[in-house]
Amino acid sequence: MPFVLKVRKEDAERIRRKLVRKKLLASQWKIVVDGDYIYFPLKRKIDGSLYMDLPQRNRRKTPYERVKELVTESLSRELEIPDYWEKIGDVLLLPPFKGYRKHGKIVGEAFSRILKVKTVAIYHGVKGELREPEIEMIYGNDTTTVHVENGIKYALDISRIMFSSGNVEERIRMGKIDASGDVVVDMFAGIGYFTLPIAKYGGAEKIYACEKNPLAFHYLLKNLEINDVENVYPLLGDNRDVAPRKIAERVILGYVHTEKFLDRGIECLKEEGGIIHYHDTFTSEEKDWLPEEIIKTNAKRYGFKVEILYKRVIKSYAPHIWHIVVDAKLTPKN
Repeated sequence: MPFVLKVRKEDAERIRRKLVRKKLLASQWKIVVDGDYIYFPLKRKIDGSLYMDLPQRNRRKTPYERVKELVTESLSRELEIPDYWEKIGDVLLLPPFKGYRKHGKIVGEAFSRILKVKTVAIYHGVKGELREPEIEMIYGNDTTTVHVENGIKYALDISRIMFSSGNVEERIRMGKIDASGDVVVDMFAGIGYFTLPIAKYGGAEKIYACEKNPLAFHYLLKNLEINDVENVYPLLGDNRDVAPRKIAERVILGYVHTEKFLDRGIECLKEEGGIIHYHDTFTSEEKDWLPEEIIKTNAKRYGFKVEILYKRVIKSYAPHIWHIVVDAKLTPKN
């Protein structure tokens, strides 16, 4: 039985908000209305509270609890399984867990049933310059999918193309940027991670989308088609070779380790300058000052001054290393 707070109906909403704000309202019991009074269940005793019986809520089980029940039922014993995952379209990525090589099929099938996915795989990270995923399938065999996010469709093969859920806020932000009438150069377009939001929602006049990986370029073309986007000009090749110079009001450097490409990005800007969306990774000691310093140092060589418009941490990249984005406006000094 919980402690409860008895309040008059006319005071109930004000008191409820106060209890929620102070994290005192208990969720496992129902709020009861009795005549002119309402009884709120509490997590602990407070001044004026009573100790009385209230009906319990019928709490719905979480997907994790339901998966664990199925696995335990199949194995006749409990198994430690991941309580977090990444769902990309109808494909699920799990972190490695103890016993996954022996019991992976049972666990994968349980996740497939509960989360309605066709394939479940163990994600081991990425490798190489093109950041290709390393995965090990434990259930199903089809890794092609279409992931829908913010009204945009991303077709991809998750066994060969990286898709980071940790970048979702940045993809949404790029869709909210007012790029009306801008010519944009996306130097690391991939399958359209940032190209598609800014093309579909940002009002850009033209977007030159550069991509080096032929497979990612294939999916970029497909995604332009399935999203009915026509203002994008895809360019296959190293951005240092194919990105057009002196043409853009806006340049996206949406990768990591992009410092060595920053000069080329600045060269894409019109003579009157424009905005650079600069992504890179920095240590905890560097992140508060080095991104701005790198941009200013490079811009100075081209006769530009720099105004920092926006900066934030996108996500943790590794222990004590952070993925940072900086929006910088470059204008001629004279």
